[in-house]
Amino acid sequence: MSAPVTATWSIELNCDCPKCDNFVDLLDYPDFWEGRHQMLVGEHDTERTRDMEVLCPECGHEFTVDCKY
Repeated sequence: MSAPVTATWSIELNCDCPKCDNFVDLLDYPDFWEGRHQMLVGEHDTERTRDMEVLCPECGHEFTVDCKY
């Protein structure tokens, strides 16, 4: 009997940092989910995903984003 084939989810939250102008995945910032435990993957256009404060994982710049799916 062969082993089951696995499928792996790949989740990203991408934007351009307004300071360093790098295209970044905000989920690369280690503390992204801190204080956001109620936010769902893919959630968008809700109170908690509009004007959301984030940090650029490349340069550390703090800015706000609106999540879109």
